[in-house]
Amino acid sequence: AARHLTPVTLELGGKSPCIVDRSARLELAARRIAWGKFLNAGQTCIAPDYVLAHEEVEEELVRRIRDAVLRFYGPEPRHSPAYGRIVSERHPRRLVALLKDAGEPYLGGQAAEASRYIAPTILRGVSPDSAIMTEEIFGPILPLVPYGEVGEALEEIRSRPRPLAAYLFTRDRTVEDVFLRVTSSGSVCINDTIRQITPLGLPF
Repeated sequence: AARHLTPVTLELGGKSPCIVDRSARLELAARRIAWGKFLNAGQTCIAPDYVLAHEEVEEELVRRIRDAVLRFYGPEPRHSPAYGRIVSERHPRRLVALLKDAGEPYLGGQAAEASRYIAPTILRGVSPDSAIMTEEIFGPILPLVPYGEVGEALEEIRSRPRPLAAYLFTRDRTVEDVFLRVTSSGSVCINDTIRQITPLGLPF
């Protein structure tokens, strides 16, 4: 491509982190995280892969994400025309295997491999060394991990391979500045998810 100056679009991956600071607007954060994660049944290269939530807001945040999922897809997402299926027959088996090695489902956890359905799932009590936290998920499974100080969350991100996208929900400009200074990723979005790839000026 370089030799011929050919424009290319690359489909890449990675574990895109999402920090929710204690100053964040939790209703907004929950709704936008749920939308960005479960869009296309989680099969989006820059979907939030895991959430690092400040311990002071973790309980309320996980409850609000659950409520947002129920508003989007109803109590039975498998019957919702707005909720997708996994792209291939092989992929649901991989996702089910990841779930078996993971924490406790706060929401979801159900799977029907024959119909390629994996329920929108929120996990808690996840080990940082588990497969769900070390492999790219590319599916509708969202681990949620608490942290105490923002430095801990940033160090968790920096200890892993550079992500394709990074997300932060905060109203604290100092936290935002530190996040932008010490993390490195393919793209960054503050107080939203996915939208950084939708500039209206692009010709496609």
